[in-house]
Amino acid sequence: MGWISKRYTGPKSVQRRIIVLLVVIFIPLILILYTAYHYSERTMVNKVGEINRIKVEQTASRVKDLFQRAFMSTNNFIYDKSFIQALQEEDPLSIDKNSTYLQAIERLQYTFFLNEKYAVVIQDNYGNVFESNPSRLGWKKGELKGRILSKVHWDGHDFFNSFQWGLLKPEGSQEPLIVLSRWIFSPVTANKRGIVSMVIPLTNLSEILNSDNGSYAIRDDQGNLVYSNRSEISSAGTELDDSSILLSPTPWRMVQTDSTTVIQNELRYFQLTVIATILVILVIFLVTSTFVMRTVSRVFHQIRLLSKRLVNPSFDLSVSVHSDQHLEELSELLQQLVHNLQISRSNLEWAAAEKRNLEMQMLQQQMNPHFLLNTLNTIRFLAERSSQDKIGSLVLSLSYLLKQQLYRSEGYWTLEEEREYLLKYVEIQRARFGENITVTLDFSEELSRMPILRMLLQPLVENCFEHGFGGRMNGRIWIQAQYWERGVRFIVSDDGIGFSHSPGNASRKSIGLSNVRERLRLHYGEEAVLDITGTQPSGTTVSLIIPELKGEVA
Repeated sequence: MGWISKRYTGPKSVQRRIIVLLVVIFIPLILILYTAYHYSERTMVNKVGEINRIKVEQTASRVKDLFQRAFMSTNNFIYDKSFIQALQEEDPLSIDKNSTYLQAIERLQYTFFLNEKYAVVIQDNYGNVFESNPSRLGWKKGELKGRILSKVHWDGHDFFNSFQWGLLKPEGSQEPLIVLSRWIFSPVTANKRGIVSMVIPLTNLSEILNSDNGSYAIRDDQGNLVYSNRSEISSAGTELDDSSILLSPTPWRMVQTDSTTVIQNELRYFQLTVIATILVILVIFLVTSTFVMRTVSRVFHQIRLLSKRLVNPSFDLSVSVHSDQHLEELSELLQQLVHNLQISRSNLEWAAAEKRNLEMQMLQQQMNPHFLLNTLNTIRFLAERSSQDKIGSLVLSLSYLLKQQLYRSEGYWTLEEEREYLLKYVEIQRARFGENITVTLDFSEELSRMPILRMLLQPLVENCFEHGFGGRMNGRIWIQAQYWERGVRFIVSDDGIGFSHSPGNASRKSIGLSNVRERLRLHYGEEAVLDITGTQPSGTTVSLIIPELKGEVA
């Protein structure tokens, strides 16, 4: 009890250790949360970015469809033979010419625009200009024609670059328009016959861009702003990156301008949740630390008092504890502990006395087998003096068997020792059942030093003598050992009446076989195989296969 003399440091040392323990738990927990937050943030950024990219692609696809419908509508004029012929008529007041124009324009209502608002301006090679009614677009007749003719210029254009897109932004209250101007060629001669300008409201485009609450800018191939659904976007030319999407058949490209804002908005609630979780953990840590420190300070002296009483030889643990029900329970447990220690001490003393008695009995029992072997040697000596060699040989074999069973404690011996044991055992059994029962042992020489479980084959040979011949005084028994794949195969067979026809003593047979099976299971597991089959015309064969032999021969 030398530790009692050490200097008492008080509850503060325990408090410091508890604080360190709590800090060691709290800091890794914060680090884990911080790591999980950053990993989750990266995952969410990737997922939100992927979802946003899909949304942008869907919006761009709808914008492309709008432009494609406008472009495809002008193909109707190219493949309309009557329209091409009307363009070649010089008289601007021709009823047939104007009627053909109106019919071609009217057909667009049902093929491409499905009752949407649009207008068409047609100009032939003679300088005549025809304008459909633009009142549905909020424009006056003649005003739309003048703005288109003043805006569209064809310098540097040819057959392979025969269309252009643009926007009309009026000064007053008129609706902004998207304009597609295209040369009309004869499908046969590829000669230019005129110019068709298709006009659709800009609101068709703005509704698509605003439908997913995104912020988009459409810029031309020079990076200049063509249109944006947010007024704060700069119109100055910028370099387009790989994230921009080409809005074919126009040369314009669409760019999302608020992708970072979208992701930040999605992450804001997640960040607030993580910060709130860390603050809650911090508060719990502070409250828990304060509570633990106060509790330790209050109860530590009472625990120390109980400990002093515990090591006192008087074992007087009648300590009054009022501060905490757990301390009262601790006091009762310590008293019970002392009671158990006293009982254990008594039991230990009794066990020590019993151990001494057993040791004396074991020493006495060691003398009994020794006396039995000496007696057998005396009988053998008297038999040899009386010329009873057979009796002497049997006694010698019996002495050998007893010595192997009484003085050999190891679990293994060599196959050669197993063979020697079987020869002694067979000699005794033949003296009992008759010399006409012959036994043949065929063991490979290379197996002689391999370890094997002691007396593994003896129960199988015993079954052959006891139950194999059904009272017959003659028969044959074969015992073989040979290599078999990656192990050793043993075969014990006889030419008796067969296993299933042997009379009675089934329980004794099962005891021997069960013993062998159980030893195989304990030493070799499921890798060992024991198989019993009948042979023709009579007899029984027991096949035993074991893997690479385990254990060492002592």
